[in-house]
Amino acid sequence: MNISKFFKLFLASALLFGLCGCSQGTNTEQGDSDVVKIGFIGPLTGDYAVYGVGQKNSIELAIQDYNALGKTQFVLVSEDSQGDNTSALNAFNKLVDSDGVIGIVGGVLSGETASIVSASNGTPIISPSATAIEATSSADNAFRGCFTDPMQASAMAEEAIARGFSKVAILYCQDSDYSYGLMESFSETFTSLGGEVVISESYTDGDKDFNTQLTKIAASDIDSLYIPNYYGDNVLIASQARDLGIDVTLLGGDGWDGVLAVSPDSTDFEGVLFTNGYNPDDPSILEYIDKYHAAYGEDEDPNNFAFLAYDSAMVLMEAYDNATTKDDAGIVEALKATDYTGILGHLSFDENGDPIRDIQIVTVIDGKYKSAD
Repeated sequence: MNISKFFKLFLASALLFGLCGCSQGTNTEQGDSDVVKIGFIGPLTGDYAVYGVGQKNSIELAIQDYNALGKTQFVLVSEDSQGDNTSALNAFNKLVDSDGVIGIVGGVLSGETASIVSASNGTPIISPSATAIEATSSADNAFRGCFTDPMQASAMAEEAIARGFSKVAILYCQDSDYSYGLMESFSETFTSLGGEVVISESYTDGDKDFNTQLTKIAASDIDSLYIPNYYGDNVLIASQARDLGIDVTLLGGDGWDGVLAVSPDSTDFEGVLFTNGYNPDDPSILEYIDKYHAAYGEDEDPNNFAFLAYDSAMVLMEAYDNATTKDDAGIVEALKATDYTGILGHLSFDENGDPIRDIQIVTVIDGKYKSAD
């Protein structure tokens, strides 16, 4: 998302919401002064529900674990954004003004996060997974649990060069902040390291047929294809690319985490390389997966977005308990001082509210996510 688009979104959000009320003091559930509400905004239905449902589930597990410590007791109030920015804004307004939450875990996607941050007026917000720089850069009260688009795109470009790839094609969604941002940063780093972007093709959000773009790519001299999109599009693109005989290595960002949930038996993703926030072979991750299965069933696999949501919720609850005052400003100051170790390792925030977090390279081998290191 370019800066001009962001400021248009900012102004539209401000006009829509005016001065949104911010949470003040301890908010309670059904009159119980010992129970504090936190909010969640994300897609629980629609094309990106795999991400939103996984995050909501993990936040509920985090609340269960935190409440067991005998400190402040929290309860979750969730709102379905359907992956739509306007719905996310409406959800934010309801959570803060009507439900009285002390902070928000969300949004899930970069665009919806930028929308709620622009209207936040001081409410503590931590997005587990909004990677676009613009999603949180406009507000002092906004934090993220994940790395940024430039960080992961540059890491993927460096990995591609290190593995001997030198001629890449790119297929990205021109309407997606996430996809466009990854494309820009990957292209810049890849070419600066001596690689060549042979062809770059775009499509419009909602497209399902990519054969026109992929036919051009198939006719190009390439050794890899960078697809910086979310899992729903990636499944379709990978299938159509293979049908057209494009058998080069597929590269991508953390939006690839979810393709196996949608299409577990497909071989189209075999050997893909993508950036992610966790090592799928890490014992702490495997332990959490077992815990998640016990709560939600063996058929429900958590992804990177879910792991990030667990840690992000724990950070918000810990910040509330550590805050010297329980208003927005006090909780925000406590978030800035975060020194937390969770299932994804150590987490603290820099001056921009961004974490310093290791980036992992993940692949798919025999239908399973594996570390590519």
